[in-house]
Amino acid sequence: MPLWGRILVSAASGAIVGFVGAAAHRMGVQWSIPYGLVLSFLLLGISTWSARARSGSTGVGFHLIASGAVTMLILQMSTQSRAMLIFGYTSDSYTFFMQKTGIIWMLGMVALQVLMLMLPKRWFDVPDRRIR
Repeated sequence: MPLWGRILVSAASGAIVGFVGAAAHRMGVQWSIPYGLVLSFLLLGISTWSARARSGSTGVGFHLIASGAVTMLILQMSTQSRAMLIFGYTSDSYTFFMQKTGIIWMLGMVALQVLMLMLPKRWFDVPDRRIR
């Protein structure tokens, strides 16, 4: 596959991960068990690893741009009564995770992808299949 195709796949997977992560990161926060946040970061890590293995740091850059753009678009489109992504608020009647999970998702999403860029390249090498 040509480089532009691999970059396009990386950007598309970044957009999908941004949408799914924004929708799923709040699961379990009302009981202070943020399993949705953990699953969203796991999905993001797998997708970022695939983007780096597929097309190197350029692919991770496009993955980061696409996932961040989709997440920011969702954040911009929310109203006061309907929001998929809540970017932090303070109240004594809500738990810590209910208040801060949106901030953790937004900042953690960028931090995890930048961390994947700093890891050694050999961790992302996939050996070619041998044809028998």
